[in-house]
Amino acid sequence: YDIPIVKPLPGQEDLFFILKLTEPGDARPAFKIDHERLVDAIKYDYGSDKIYKEFFEGKFILLNKVPHWDQMWEIIASGNVLGQLYYDPFKERWRFRLNYTGAYIAVSQGLVEYIRVDKRRVFRGKIIGEATSSSRQVVLLDETGEIIGLGEVVGDKLVVMKTFKEKRLPIEMINRRASFEEVLKKNEYAIEFYREKSIKFIRKLYEKTGKKVVVSYSGGKDSLTALSLTLEAIGDAELLFNDTGLELPDTIKNVEYVARKYGLKLNLATAGDAFWKAVWIFGPPGKDYRWCCKITKLVPLARVAKNKWPDGALNIVGQRAYESIDRARSPSIWRNRWIPHLLSASPIQEWNQLLEWLYIRKYKLPYNPLYEKGFERLGCYVCPSSTLAEFKEVARTYPCLWKRWLDVLEYWRRKLDQPEEWIKYGLWRWLTPAVAKHRLARHIENYTIDWKNEYIKRLLTSTINLAPLKIVRSSNHIEITFNRNTAEDSVQQQFYNNLVMIRKKVYRINDEIIIETKDTTIKISGEKMKSDWGKEENLEDLADVLKVIYRIYGCAKCGSCVLWCPYNLVKLTKYGPLPNPPCSGCRICLEVCPISEVLVEKIVLPLITDDVAVWKRQSRRHGTEIIETFREIGVIPEEV
Repeated sequence: YDIPIVKPLPGQEDLFFILKLTEPGDARPAFKIDHERLVDAIKYDYGSDKIYKEFFEGKFILLNKVPHWDQMWEIIASGNVLGQLYYDPFKERWRFRLNYTGAYIAVSQGLVEYIRVDKRRVFRGKIIGEATSSSRQVVLLDETGEIIGLGEVVGDKLVVMKTFKEKRLPIEMINRRASFEEVLKKNEYAIEFYREKSIKFIRKLYEKTGKKVVVSYSGGKDSLTALSLTLEAIGDAELLFNDTGLELPDTIKNVEYVARKYGLKLNLATAGDAFWKAVWIFGPPGKDYRWCCKITKLVPLARVAKNKWPDGALNIVGQRAYESIDRARSPSIWRNRWIPHLLSASPIQEWNQLLEWLYIRKYKLPYNPLYEKGFERLGCYVCPSSTLAEFKEVARTYPCLWKRWLDVLEYWRRKLDQPEEWIKYGLWRWLTPAVAKHRLARHIENYTIDWKNEYIKRLLTSTINLAPLKIVRSSNHIEITFNRNTAEDSVQQQFYNNLVMIRKKVYRINDEIIIETKDTTIKISGEKMKSDWGKEENLEDLADVLKVIYRIYGCAKCGSCVLWCPYNLVKLTKYGPLPNPPCSGCRICLEVCPISEVLVEKIVLPLITDDVAVWKRQSRRHGTEIIETFREIGVIPEEV
C-alpha cells in the first residue's frame, strides 16, 4: 500500500528499526482479554506460564492479524515477533505457538522442552516418535542444535507441527518493558502527522463541495476516529447510523452515547426485521454472497439519506486500506452505486490500527466496550466475514441472540442436506466452493462439497421455489428446464412490463412467449426456456430475462427500485416491482435490485453457465457504468 512513512526526528535515528510483520501489518495494541487468552493458551500448549512471564508480562504487546483458517495474530513484544496466538476451531479454544525467534529465546533460557531429531525426517505431519514430553508442544532441534521446527503431542505420538524456513534472530530488547502511556509519548509526532493530514483532507473537501457533512457512525473504532477528525476539521456534522436489526446491544448504547456526548443530531436508518424475512428468500449469506448488506444496510441508508439530503451530502466514513484488498484498491473519495447521491470520503484511508488506538487513547475518545470483551470486529453479529472465534464470543455474551441465528441455520442445514459440521465449522459462510471452505471440509468424514446440488436446493428451499434442473448447451443454443412454469398466467402482465422496461421486445404465439433483442431470441414455454447461445450478448440478454423472472417471484420488498427510479414510475406489487409507462429503459430499477444483482448473479447464472465465478465476467455491467447512468439522468451531479 502507498502509505506515507513518518521519518524519525533528527538525533533519534538510532532509536528506529524496521519491525517486519506479515502483510498488511495492521497491528493493534493488546487488551486485557488478549493477555488472558495468551496466558491460558501458553499454559495449555507448554504446560506452564513461564513463557508468558518472560516474554509478555508487564510489556506493551501488539497483535497483528495474519492469514489462518480462523483467527490468528502474530504477537509482538519488545521489538520481536515471538509467536502466534490462534483459535483452533477443532479444539474450540485459543492456542499459542512459538515462531523461530520465540523458540530461539525459549530454548536458550530454558523455558520450553526440546528434543533432537534427524532433520531429514522433519516435515509437517510426520510422526517422529512416541510422546514423552510433559507439555503439548516441544521445540525440534537437528543434530547440530539448530532449531528446525515444532512438534505437537497427538494422542501418544509426537507429530511435526511446523517447520521453520525463515530464521530471524531476536533483537536485544527482550526484557524491555513499556506502558501504553510511554508508547503514546514516543509516537506523538506520528500521531500528529496523520491527524493534521486527515483534518486538511476533510477541510479541503468540505470547502470544495459546499455540501452538508454527514458522518456514518457504526459504533466501531474506525468511524469513531473519522468522526473525531471531522469535528476537529469543521466543528460540526450530523451522524448517520444504520441499525441493521443485527446490531449488538452495546453498539446501540455506544452510538446513542456518542451522539449525546458531542451534541450531534443522530439520523437513524432502520432495517427492522428485513434480514429475518429475506433469509427465507436468499438463504444464509456468505463472504461471497453478501445479499444481507444490500437488504439491511445499503437500502435503508439510501432511503434515509435521500429523504434527509435529497441534493446530496458529503459522507465521511471510516474506511481503511488495511481492512481488505478491495478497500486497499479503493480511492479516498468515491460514490456507492446503492447510495449514488452521497459523495463518500475516508480521511483515515492510510491509517493502521495502532495509529487509531494511539489517537483514541490520546484524545480520550469513547470507544465501544465490546473491544475490551474480546470482539475483534463490530457490526452484524451473524456476519459471514466473522471467524468462529468471534461467533463464540457472541454466543457467550449474547446467547439468546445467537440461538435465534442457530435455529435459522439448522433449518437450512437440514434442507440442504448438510452435516452438523456445516454449522459447527461455519461452512455456511461461503456460498462458492472456496479454498477456505475446502480446507475445513477436509476435516469432515465422508463429506464432499457439491456446489451445484447445494445451489439447486437453495433455490427450491427458498420461498421463490424456482430452479434450473436441467441445462443442455450447444455451440449456438441453450435449453433450460426449470422445476415449474417460469411465466405463469398470474404474473405475465408484470413479466411483459418488466421486459419492456429493459428494452426487450416481447410477444406471444400460441403457448410460447418470445423475447427478442438485437442479438438474441429467447423462447419460454411452460417450464422450458430456450435461448441463442455462444456470444456475450446472448448471456447478458438471458441474464436480464432471468433477473426479471426471479424478482417477480422473489421480491424482498426492499423498495430499492422505487427509491431510485428517476421518474417515479415504479411501484411495488404482490409480484414485485411494476414499472409504468412512459419508462425510459434506464435499467436503474434492475441494477439496484438485490435479487437480480446477488441471487441471480451468484446462484442462478452459475448453474446455467457451469461457472461459479460467472458474475466476474467482463460483459457484465459494472458499478462505474451504473454511476455514469445516474449522472446522465441527473441523479448525481458532475464531480467537483
